[in-house]
Amino acid sequence: MNETLPALSPNYATLRRHVFTEATEVHGKWPVEFQFRPARGDHRNLLVVFSSVGSRYGFGNALDSVQCHILRIRDHFDGGASYYVARDMDFSVSESVQSLIVSFMERLGVSRDGVTLLGASKGGSAALYYGIRYDYKNIVASTPQYFLGSYSHGHGQLGDAVLGEGQPAENVEIMDSVMRDLLEKDTEFDRNIYVISSPGDYQYEQEVKHFLPALRSYENFNFLFVDSPTVRRHDEVVRQAMPSILSIVYALTEGVAPRWGDVRIGPGPEDEEKAAEHLDRLRHSDTALAVLTRAVVADGRLRLGGHAFLPGVSREGAKDEVKRLVLERRGRSWTFPLASTNEIRLYREYFDEYVCAYEQGGFATPDDLDLTALPRGTYEASVIVSSPDEGIERRTRLIASRPVDARQALGDCELLVRGGGNGVKVTKRRILGDDTDGVRFSLEKSWQRDRTVHAEGVFFLPGRNADKKGHAHYYLVLQGRRGCFSFPLEARKNTAAVHAHRRRGDIGAYPFGYFTTPGDEGVDMSALPSGRYRMYVSMSTGGALFTRRAGRVTLRTVR
Repeated sequence: MNETLPALSPNYATLRRHVFTEATEVHGKWPVEFQFRPARGDHRNLLVVFSSVGSRYGFGNALDSVQCHILRIRDHFDGGASYYVARDMDFSVSESVQSLIVSFMERLGVSRDGVTLLGASKGGSAALYYGIRYDYKNIVASTPQYFLGSYSHGHGQLGDAVLGEGQPAENVEIMDSVMRDLLEKDTEFDRNIYVISSPGDYQYEQEVKHFLPALRSYENFNFLFVDSPTVRRHDEVVRQAMPSILSIVYALTEGVAPRWGDVRIGPGPEDEEKAAEHLDRLRHSDTALAVLTRAVVADGRLRLGGHAFLPGVSREGAKDEVKRLVLERRGRSWTFPLASTNEIRLYREYFDEYVCAYEQGGFATPDDLDLTALPRGTYEASVIVSSPDEGIERRTRLIASRPVDARQALGDCELLVRGGGNGVKVTKRRILGDDTDGVRFSLEKSWQRDRTVHAEGVFFLPGRNADKKGHAHYYLVLQGRRGCFSFPLEARKNTAAVHAHRRRGDIGAYPFGYFTTPGDEGVDMSALPSGRYRMYVSMSTGGALFTRRAGRVTLRTVR
């Protein structure tokens, strides 16, 4: 039955999504890049966020629980950073940024007192700069820099971008005076200013403390000193102080200004004797740690990495540890050496009442790891960690910090590393799987040029979506009298080619169900023995491996 239908209207629910949208607007001389997320419910104030060095937008997903409007501004002008103050000593950048903020205030109906400025490090300096120069009342600045010129000078691309080519000394001096001059000229002291720093951050002495004499003149100045043994680096201050920072932001964006004054956050210095006793007891407890954090295929090799160590430290001090990977199957085991690697932040990730550095607590498979002799099968993975000087040797199950699924072609086999929080398994199986009618396969194109072979086509499993590039691993396999050899292929989006092979009534999504050689450039077979080979394509997805024939090739002797 047909009837005249009204045109589709936009769905109101889709128009009210409370997610960040990214855009660029030109204000004055400069295009300004930003992200905006509307408020959730009746929370009408505006939080403006400035980013630190190396981050695109400040604070990442840490602001997900903030309910008001959020405007995150990127420090990216003509391909470089500016401290939100000057790009190549052109101070008009700040006018463009300020114009963007004002435009959002007007759109949202937010007054200046309803705006809170937030930033960390470079972004903290920007929060103070804009708050004082453009008369905003609420400012939250973690670990800000005072000497913008000296800090920029020699600091990677930041120096040239801010100070100009050659980073001349006179420009350093001009930028170093920006914050000092701004504070000296300000006469409006009715502001709510919150500065966060830490004795564990070298920039407290170098930068932050120079702000304090002038900032203490403001009616509601608050200084949060994060005194925790887990703060040893500049970027760790904001992480450790995040609960306090968020509590301040929550209050300010609801129209309430906390008055904390000077406060210390954290337990302060550790009791050395109690720490030594606890860590020694932990060292001699029956436990070990082994966590897989990386499993990648690079240069044709499977590379594993992660954390493995004996927790705690004896009273005699840290000792060298030896680590080995163990693969077990049906009562038999195979052992492979692991290299210890330097890790700079394990003391924070594995904090247990007291700080323990674990500086050599990482592990990595060596470059010459060879699993070709490993029999086919599925193996449980564990790690042995030993300290020869202490006479300690313990083995623990290897787990993964997040779900892992890495696969690699290995001659006539496929090697898989899969696992999660309950354990990691390594599987070695034949690279040639089932040739079944259940899959959809079509060799769309193939060619051979001397010893370079190319193949591409459609290959997917109906009912299992192929809507992402990583939905499956494809391999080109050559089998002949001299052996079986395999090479990785890549998935490529080819909706039109795949659609032609989808059966009627199948509503699955398979746009990436298409394989090809890397870059469509073919695979170099020059290392293979001469001879005739059957050519196959294998698709590894989920727990299954499917194979279809793709013709024959002849590799002739290279003269």
